[in-house]
Amino acid sequence: MVGLMMQDLSVRYGRSEIVSGISAEIPSPGGLTAVIGPNAAGKSSFLKRIAGLAKGTGTVVVVEGEKGDAGISYMPQDTACNAVLSVYESVLMAAKQGSGWQVEDHELADIDRVLASLKITPWAFRNLGELSGGQRQLVAIAQALIRKPEILLMDEPTSALDLYRQIEVLTYMSALAKRTGMAVVIALHDLNHALRYCERTLVIAEGRLVASGPSEEVITRDMLRDVYRVDARVERCSLSRPMVIVDSSIV
Repeated sequence: MVGLMMQDLSVRYGRSEIVSGISAEIPSPGGLTAVIGPNAAGKSSFLKRIAGLAKGTGTVVVVEGEKGDAGISYMPQDTACNAVLSVYESVLMAAKQGSGWQVEDHELADIDRVLASLKITPWAFRNLGELSGGQRQLVAIAQALIRKPEILLMDEPTSALDLYRQIEVLTYMSALAKRTGMAVVIALHDLNHALRYCERTLVIAEGRLVASGPSEEVITRDMLRDVYRVDARVERCSLSRPMVIVDSSIV
């Protein structure tokens, strides 16, 4: 079971401070943690700072992980691709990154398993350039999972997916995190997904952490008014699941 501790994280681009003094904890055991907030709040920069891809100050400590920083995998919001590679080749390259090019039978079996788990096996030998944006996003998830990370940072991994695929992917990621102890941190815009699938939520606004804790305690009417400037409420549906209902767009 792996967790994360972050102390006073900041990110600056030129003279602009994008992330300012965020301290937070992602506890073990594994599960999904949502990072939410308005556009340009600093969510992506926050994830990049944890992954070591953005320069800044502060410390990131991996708790109880066997791989340390090497156990952190980051899936960016914009998934660039080499259009001439097949899906299978791209996932194989992700699996072998930094470990030489001799391929073992068990590694091929791992690729088959990951493709099957995301239901993308039928595309295995199609070139990435032939795929839709949503299909490439699923391939990017496969590339992240094949590395067997202890901590997975995902920047809006469902933004290009239809509703069915969003539910399918988040259900799978939630079950995987609970089964393996992997800590998964996901930047999301859909607050109902955060309520349904994520045990914890961090709220970032203007580069600062303004709330953190269990999702149902964090996503409240007051937070929606203060952070998103909307008049909304959280009620339970017929299945007793919490959901955000927007009454008017701007407060």
